[in-house]
Amino acid sequence: MAALQLVIFSLACLYVYGLPNPPVTRNTIFLDEKLEGQIFEKIDAFSELSTDDIQKHRLPTTTKPISYNVFWMVDMTALSFFGNVAILIEATQANVDEIVIHAHDMTIGDVVLEFVNGATVAQTYTLDPNYHFLRIKLTNDVLQYNKDSPVQYTLKIAFNSKLRDDMYGIYQTWFRNNPNEDVRWMASTQFQATAARFAFPCYDEPSFKATFDVTIRRPNTHRSWFCTTIVDTGNPIPNYTDDIYATTPIMSTYLLALIVADYESLKESVNAKNYYEVIARPGALNLTDPNNLGRYALDTGRKLTEVMNVHTDINYFDMHENLVKMTHAAVPDFSAGAMENWGLITYREAYLMYDANNSNDHSKQIIAYILSHEIAHMWFGNLVTCDFWDNLWLNEGFARYYQYYLTHEVEEEMGFSTRFIPEQVHTSLLFDSSENAHALTHPVGSAASVRNMFSTISYNKGAAVIRMTEHLLGTKVHEAGLRNYLKDRSFQTAKPIHLFQALQDAAVASGAISQYSNFSVVDYYKTWTEQNGHPLVFVDVNHRTGQMIVTQRRFSINTGYATRNLRYIIPITFYSAVNPDHSDTKPSHILTETSTVINRGSVGDHWVIFNKQQTGFYRVNYDDYTWDLIIIALRGPSRKDIHEFNRAQIVNDVFQFARAGLMTYNRAFNILSFLKDETDYTPWVAAVTGFSWLQNRLAGTVYQSQLENLIIQWAAKVMEELKYSPTSDESFMRSYLRYQLAPLMCRLKVDACLQSAKSQFEELQYGKEVTVNSRSWVYCNALRQGGKSEFDFLWDRYLNENVYTEKILILQNIGCTPDATSLNSFLTSILKNNTEIRPQDYSSAFNSALTGNEGNTKIVLEYIQNNVEEVLKVLQTSALTNTIARLRTNADLELFQTWATNNKQLLGDDVYESVTNSVRSTQASIQWHTTIQKDLEEYFLNEDVVINTSSTTSAPVTVPSTVTAPPLVEPSTPSIPDSAITSTLSVIALTVAFIVNFIV
Repeated sequence: MAALQLVIFSLACLYVYGLPNPPVTRNTIFLDEKLEGQIFEKIDAFSELSTDDIQKHRLPTTTKPISYNVFWMVDMTALSFFGNVAILIEATQANVDEIVIHAHDMTIGDVVLEFVNGATVAQTYTLDPNYHFLRIKLTNDVLQYNKDSPVQYTLKIAFNSKLRDDMYGIYQTWFRNNPNEDVRWMASTQFQATAARFAFPCYDEPSFKATFDVTIRRPNTHRSWFCTTIVDTGNPIPNYTDDIYATTPIMSTYLLALIVADYESLKESVNAKNYYEVIARPGALNLTDPNNLGRYALDTGRKLTEVMNVHTDINYFDMHENLVKMTHAAVPDFSAGAMENWGLITYREAYLMYDANNSNDHSKQIIAYILSHEIAHMWFGNLVTCDFWDNLWLNEGFARYYQYYLTHEVEEEMGFSTRFIPEQVHTSLLFDSSENAHALTHPVGSAASVRNMFSTISYNKGAAVIRMTEHLLGTKVHEAGLRNYLKDRSFQTAKPIHLFQALQDAAVASGAISQYSNFSVVDYYKTWTEQNGHPLVFVDVNHRTGQMIVTQRRFSINTGYATRNLRYIIPITFYSAVNPDHSDTKPSHILTETSTVINRGSVGDHWVIFNKQQTGFYRVNYDDYTWDLIIIALRGPSRKDIHEFNRAQIVNDVFQFARAGLMTYNRAFNILSFLKDETDYTPWVAAVTGFSWLQNRLAGTVYQSQLENLIIQWAAKVMEELKYSPTSDESFMRSYLRYQLAPLMCRLKVDACLQSAKSQFEELQYGKEVTVNSRSWVYCNALRQGGKSEFDFLWDRYLNENVYTEKILILQNIGCTPDATSLNSFLTSILKNNTEIRPQDYSSAFNSALTGNEGNTKIVLEYIQNNVEEVLKVLQTSALTNTIARLRTNADLELFQTWATNNKQLLGDDVYESVTNSVRSTQASIQWHTTIQKDLEEYFLNEDVVINTSSTTSAPVTVPSTVTAPPLVEPSTPSIPDSAITSTLSVIALTVAFIVNFIV
């Protein structure tokens, strides 16, 4: 027996850790995926962050604020502000002789430190701009400290500054009430994450919570708004009014907001005290229209808040006596998209104002889910705040989660529970598959490093892990744990352990985890938040016995398996052809070790699918024979026995396995060939993402047309069902699938799509509006087939449009024109800053011109080279790197590099280095297709392989069981060719399975 166990242990070690890896130098992440707004943006952001750097940027905790009294005067003529702040503070320890707070990019006037009784304390102050610090040094003394009876001081500081023009701090922005009216100026704010220090001296970190009493002096031509309501007004100087606001709850500085604008307000009362409100420019709100543009946001925001009240068991209006309103504000220029300021939530106008006649379903669902996201923050972020930005996911992960599932309760037809899979799970899996991806919990210090935490990991992965946990514990238990967490930490900050322990306590009390041996929610959550990456679960099935060897390795998009392996605590679910119930997503097993053996519960040749409805945050690969059985099922009449989400999972996983070198493209396309019969939403959206990456790699090669023909062939059935015009009774999700697929078909030059776009645009020119859900691809593809007159028509429509969702849609598509004169005119409109295009839209407008047509790249490149100084000033380096990513040949790249070298002095060293690195990355991207060309040729020549099984063993149902494999030792990772991987997996796995099954 001992000998058998030794053999098992040795083979298991060989199986799990002796697996060969693709070469560790292999790379599949190229420049086009690292650009602004793309999946791998900021992927290298933390590569050089040091612990020493982190500590230097943190405020000392030797003092803390109790309350603030802040006065701001906003001058809309000089576009400036000045004010003063009085901060009530106390020392937190003895012998403190320096107070350190934040203040940056402002002029500091008088600084006075007083005892509460008014006695002055001598001090001097200095500004430390490298760390954004204001240091107040006591001259001859230290702050008095008494733990039991704290001694309080008042720190008074005067300050002034110009209104900023970068959409941070207190900043200036303009609007036209109607298209032909003059520009009006207003002031708005964005303080998250580190910009409150631009508006007033303060303790600008989340953990330094305090109350705020605010007075805003504003011109009589304008109104003001703040987080709370006005309790008094005054007129201390001519032409100005002081608005004095109620005291805020205890809160963090980044959640403060103010607006000074000539705005209108749409209100809806809850009772005599509480109300909901939408504010916007009068021309957008139009209060005389009962269906005005703010109505959808007002009604939907109220419904979302009421559902969240029930879910959390904490009513928003009961949180604090002065939280009597929830104001949603439409801001013309807003870098963040939306911001959850407590009581005064700010949004880009296009993300709040909805017009049924001019806003498509895409715009409507954006408004719905951004409302949901920001409203969820009232609890997860505002009431309970992450202790510091290193745990931002405690705020943003939950807001992103509710963005989908809270919205689904209010707007079920929008399919958010379905869309969560491709939009959140798949995107976060991809970002997280880089070995440079940061963990959910990751140390940060400087303002720049804090900004980098606002990433796919904190939002998308945070939400995906929360969803996985809900399915692990059950919805009711998960909800109970979250309620306890919110109540325990109300008006405080939280660290991850507070959440983990609340969920652990709820799980133990309910018995939700009693079936799992020695399982701890705390330990489980730590493996997903303190470690980066995610596992690839490999399943090897012995179909004669039903035993399945289940193994985890950390996945890498570059090399298949990561060079540094990690172990995760993984909730395991599965179903099979014999028992195809995919509705029960409660895990049957927990994989805590590197490998285990599970009984499928049936024997015989039939498929098994792991990760029901892709509730777990991991990828799944199978032995070759099991893949064959899955292929047969996917190609056959029982395809839908495999849940739609799992079909999407297969599509997403297989594309990434092929990209990473774990699977050949020939094999991948054989699995994906079921798409030719697929018509459901999620698998096709996953496919579009996979095809898009491969199209970019094959652009300009002989394989491009073959791949595009394949896509057209596989999409024929779904497009025949969808067609290119909506029907009166179709569902939101069918319309939304067309919205995803029609632009792709037009890009592939499918004649039916091109003709439909052309005819609908021609009718538009004669006064018949294009259906709102078709406008994006109709505008673009009509312009592609047209010339200057089509461009001029659409540009004139843009200039005279008052609904911002329509304006932004035109802006995003007008670059599809192939006319060089029109394109140059459009680019000039971006650069000259003449209030035709908003600063927040510069990047999307430029990218519209660059990517609207393949031929546009060279037109844009020439424009950049002729206007390089202006381009760098307005669009910065991204204009150059985005353009480089679109070059398709080495010859074009070499020409660009030569130009950059000749203009190195004009570009500057940093820009030149960025350009050179971008050229190298794009050259690698162009070359990459040579590594798979034989594989592609094999598929395009032979197409789909006929799959046959080797036996027809019957499949009686048995009770699943688990056998835990022996503990294994951390491996080294040898570098040997890709081709050895699959065969090694198969041989070793079958051997281990045979011996394990023999003794159990």
